[in-house]
Amino acid sequence: MIVYDNIQPLECSTAVALGHFDGIHKGHRLVIGNAVKCRQKGLSPVVVTFSQNPTSVITGKKIPYLTDSSSKQRYMEELGVEYIFNLDFTKIMNMSAQDFVSQVLHKQLNAKRVYCGFNYHFGSGGTANSETLRDLCSEYDIEVVSLPPAMYNDEPISSTRIRHYLKQGRIADVTKMLGREYSYTLPVCKGKQIGRRLGTPTFNQPIPPELIMPRFGVYVSAVRLSKDSEPVCGVTNIGVKPTICTGEAPLAETWMPKIECGSLYGETVEIQLLDFVRSEAKFGSLVELKAAILSDGETALKTFAAYYKK
Repeated sequence: MIVYDNIQPLECSTAVALGHFDGIHKGHRLVIGNAVKCRQKGLSPVVVTFSQNPTSVITGKKIPYLTDSSSKQRYMEELGVEYIFNLDFTKIMNMSAQDFVSQVLHKQLNAKRVYCGFNYHFGSGGTANSETLRDLCSEYDIEVVSLPPAMYNDEPISSTRIRHYLKQGRIADVTKMLGREYSYTLPVCKGKQIGRRLGTPTFNQPIPPELIMPRFGVYVSAVRLSKDSEPVCGVTNIGVKPTICTGEAPLAETWMPKIECGSLYGETVEIQLLDFVRSEAKFGSLVELKAAILSDGETALKTFAAYYKK
């Protein structure tokens, strides 16, 4: 897979998926997957997306990402995408709908088929929709397919809805809408090693401010120590560790009840959230904290085993 940060001409004929695709949820996978299927027709699958959330740029409202850029690209590669154009939205937002179709889709990307979601908008001011796209593309014999929303509990799946559920700790709902476990892949930093002194050694991963912060609390997690490693059971606390810390930024702290892996400082580790256990709490002593962690570990091991039996 090849990733560009600006439009480059492609000599091959292409099927293009259009959208921001934050989270790569089931609706996104429907759009991208249809473009990938066009490989059977001799078309190279292409994604045109943006490095910023267009809504954030237009409204000035900060919207946290569900997925960091590298993970987003990894999911697209796993789906079979050959080319990604990860564009700076500010450099294309004022382009007219006509110019986007004629100069980008037709002239540069050599598109023969284009896929988008039911609510796709583009062009200066976001005034053009999928019907406009179909009309403009017809001039160049480009077929446009606007796909209906993927549904969950009788409502369209959306990144906004997934963010809302993450804030509530509704992990089962999030998993079903994504079509995979919600995860983050972040570097490990050195902590205060209090967990090690308690006999429950943990590793810390600060969550960048641009990423979504799930509900503070304890989660059953699956830990992937390397790209191709099997998942191992984890107990992940997301929050501010109120028993032992004051005034510190939120982070994710994970203990693996059955694994002693040594130092992970500087390593990048993927954490998949499987279930919400309890809200973050402040305990009266380290003894009480250790008892709670051990209890969480027992819960996690049972949940983890049941999860992977499915």
